[in-house]
This record gives sequence, structure tokens and C-alpha cells, in this order.
Amino acid sequence: MAVVKRSQSGRILELAVKTDRSTFILHKDEVRSAFAAPTSTLFYIEPLNKGEPNLWGYAFIGGGLGHGVGLSQTGAQNLAKLGWSSPKILQFYYPGTQIQILTKEIKL
Repeated sequence: MAVVKRSQSGRILELAVKTDRSTFILHKDEVRSAFAAPTSTLFYIEPLNKGEPNLWGYAFIGGGLGHGVGLSQTGAQNLAKLGWSSPKILQFYYPGTQIQILTKEIKL
């Protein structure tokens, strides 16, 4: 296996998988569907050989959950546990946006 193309954020866009029959390319979320290990396309592949000359397998190293765009639910929850307010969390994920009350019935 070899990473062919990554996004600017480091996520795998194309992964080449060589088999005894041919080499094929997995695109974006196909990578996540093809393997049980990664929960995101933000990972690196490390060949494993157990000290032998022949390839034994691969380790998926990395992390992240989801698509990597917009608000991270886990990240937002962790910021809230640190005492961040909802507006501060939203400003962190969406800088430059305005947060305002639309009606008197809605309160922050």
C-alpha cells in the first residue's frame, strides 16, 4: 500500500493497494470503508515485517474522526469541559462569524 495523494489537511485522498493481481486506487472514504482500522482518512501507513525481510502487514497510525471540515463534536465537548462558552467554541471553529440573538425568545 502507498499513499498517492493527500489533502492540505493531511487526509488521504488516494491510496494505491497492490495485490497479486493488480494495483488499484481507493479514493477518499473508500479507504475508510475498505479497512476496519481507520475511523478517519487522517492516518499514515507503516509497513510491518516482524524483523523478517518479507512484508507481514501494515499498521494504521494517526487519528481524527470524521471528515475534518467544520466543528468537531469531540473537540467542542472537550472545550466545554474546559469551561469554554458556546459562543467562544463557535468562534473557535468558525472565526469571523457573528453570533447574535435573533428574537427575544432565544437566549444564550
